[in-house]
Amino acid sequence: MAAMWGFVGSAVAEALNLSGMMRPTSESEGRWQWPWRDRRDRPIVVFAVLLRTVAGTGLAAAAGAGGLATTAFASFTFGVAAPLVIAKMFDQIRVTGQGQPPENVGSRPDGEHDDAA
Repeated sequence: MAAMWGFVGSAVAEALNLSGMMRPTSESEGRWQWPWRDRRDRPIVVFAVLLRTVAGTGLAAAAGAGGLATTAFASFTFGVAAPLVIAKMFDQIRVTGQGQPPENVGSRPDGEHDDAA
């Protein structure tokens, strides 16, 4: 039951996210457009939505099985929160150039490099 409510919560979060990304543009002559610019982009957007929905369902199911989500509302909330938290986590990931380590990883304030980090 927790997985079902988690799925519903994830689907609601993704529907709100998709509707927020759909806007009329001058290119579309004022018509609302899907959040992809080209038909070739559609599969990756759909895959990302499905992946976040499955993650929300899984989190709610795990919370229900672990006794953390004991009500339908708690499971629904886990489902809503999971895609949003995952999106925020990926927003925080810094992209670096290939073969270059990120700046200041393992550096100490005195300029020495800490190999343990």
